Amino acid sequence: MGERDRSARPRRTTKLRVTEDFDAPPERVFALTLSEEGFVDAMPPGVEVLSWPERFGEGEVLDLRWGVAGVHPVRWVAVVDAYEEGRSFSDLQVRGPFRYWRHTHTVEPHGAGTRHTDLVEFGTGLGPAGDLAAAIAIRGAFGPRLKRMRAALEGRT
Repeated sequence: MGERDRSARPRRTTKLRVTEDFDAPPERVFALTLSEEGFVDAMPPGVEVLSWPERFGEGEVLDLRWGVAGVHPVRWVAVVDAYEEGRSFSDLQVRGPFRYWRHTHTVEPHGAGTRHTDLVEFGTGLGPAGDLAAAIAIRGAFGPRLKRMRAALEGRT
């Protein structure tokens, strides 16, 4: 029996939107979201990049591995399924821990800086209780991630 298609959106998903304003130009914030260094710095410890696109665009693949709770290594493979230069991209999990996962990163001018929005749509396959538990964990991970992004954009890495 083969692995199910994790790129197929289930009928019920959970959406999280996290927005943060940065005192940096949109092109700098967008470049940070595309960079392997910016990604690794924004993630919790233990994330290992196995493959990162040299140049982003639709069809490019992100191949990652990290230990869940520092113990069990999980492989996560995502494909860039939408890309708009300087503005947004979405990565769609094709292999990984979620039944469905699509993460859209958007930057836009806001005042003298940039508004950065993450929209995560996911399904755990564990019903509403599983999705709620995952949503709490995902939302909690964004605070430290955004602090590290801010430090990188302000040159305080």
